[in-house]
This record gives sequence, C-alpha cells and structure tokens, in this order.
Amino acid sequence: MQALTASSPPGTGLPEGGVDIHVLAQALGVPVFETPWHMPQYQLGEQGAWRLLRGGMGLDRGYYSGSCVYGGSTALLRQSAQGGWDTWMSLSPFEIESQELACRHAHGHTVVMGLGMGWVMANIALNPAVERVTVVERDPEVIALFQHMQVLEGLPAEAAAKIHIVQADALQWRPAPQQPVDFLYADIWLQLAEPQALAEVQQMQANVQASQLYFWGQEWVLAGPLQALWGSPAWADVLAQALADTRLPLLSAVDGGFAPWVERIWRERLARRPAPSIR
Repeated sequence: MQALTASSPPGTGLPEGGVDIHVLAQALGVPVFETPWHMPQYQLGEQGAWRLLRGGMGLDRGYYSGSCVYGGSTALLRQSAQGGWDTWMSLSPFEIESQELACRHAHGHTVVMGLGMGWVMANIALNPAVERVTVVERDPEVIALFQHMQVLEGLPAEAAAKIHIVQADALQWRPAPQQPVDFLYADIWLQLAEPQALAEVQQMQANVQASQLYFWGQEWVLAGPLQALWGSPAWADVLAQALADTRLPLLSAVDGGFAPWVERIWRERLARRPAPSIR
C-alpha cells in the first residue's frame, strides 16, 4: 500500500482559500495525502436528486493510515426525503484507501456493483489484469450524471473500451452465460458496514458466482464481533474461520497477512473522530 507523503516542499502546493496545504500540514504535524491512483478531473453538475460538488481542504484519517490533510476532494451527494444532503461518496483519504484492494486485485471480467462517481471503475479499468468491467447501477439519474462527469474522457482509449454500464438492481443482476465473472466488487451502501451488507453480498454472489470478491468495508464487518481477540494467539485462526463462515470467496491475500491488515484497519476505526472541515 502506498505511503502518505508530502513530496513537494512547503510553498509549492496549490493554495486552498489562500492557505498552502503543505504549510498547513506542517503546522498540524501530519502529512499531505497523496495517492498513485488515477484521479478523474470531474465535470461538476447535478441530475435529479444527485449533485457532484468539490470542497476545500480537510483533516482526515485514512482507512488504514493515520491523520492527514487533503485538498480539493470531490463528493457525490443525494438529497434525502427530509430535504438534507447525504454524502454517498467522496474522494477523501478514507474512501480512497477503503477501495484500493478492489482496484489492486481486480482481474479478468470484473463486475462493480454501484457506479457512484466512477472512481473505482476507472482505476479497475486501468489495471492491465482486467479485460472487461461491467458496472451495475440501478438509478438512471446516477448514470445520467456520470455521463456528464466526463470520467471516461480522462482514460486511455483501451481502458475506457473495457467499461460497460448496465442499469439493473445489484441484488438481482446476473451475468450472461458466455461472460462468467472473475472478480466482484460491491459498494451499494450509504454507510460502511451496514447491518445488511454481508447478507446482500451473499445474495449478489448467489446470482453472479464470481471466482473472487471484495466488498466495501468487509474488514469492519468481519472483525467487529472479534475485537476481544485482537493480538491474541488465536486471532488469525478465528479470523480465518470468520472468513470461511461467510461461504464467500472473499479476497484475503494481502501483503503482510490478512489478520494484521484487518487489525490495523480496526485500530484506525477506533482512532477516528469526526473530522472537521478546514474550509
């Protein structure tokens, strides 16, 4: 996994509201979040209940890393029935890191459940091990807004040609018999590790029959009931049993071992506090 680094010296960062992000990071004693992943240059806009906005600087904790400063994050919001706005996705450090394993391990025919901002889809398509990307999205307004975002225009032609968007319900969609699925990534939820997430992934897999899958927040889902065993001699075995109990071919091949990886993520979760917006 990539490290959080401030590769540019103070004074060379793009100013956010007149504040240099590197100067701010130095003052707070945290790094600037940087990532090697492709970051689309989104065309902002709105469609029906959905809106794509760009914010200023913020202080965040990554999914598996510590505190950092980030700037210029783009976010997808949906208006609720009460008239407020829910953030369905944002390119914050936490969300980027929480989806990296899908981008890194996708291969062959990959299916992505949930279009969102198309960030995962784009980075999966850039993976040379991926031959085809099928994206399943049930909301036509999200698809219409995505077409306005111009995400595909920022990809090489060979990567963009891999992508196929299907309007369908993730809990009902099935692949064509001639297009078996090698890798499935699911992210259809507003919050990480919603109570029904595992059952819904099991339902998706029953229809898709992917050779391997990963779902957003699976580390939180698996480790939540096992917190008392972290660091114990039994931790790796108990986590392995939790994986087996899902009866899913979940991705667990992580550098350094899956058990230390999951524990690291959960320790970051406990360290998280509501992150204030700096601007």
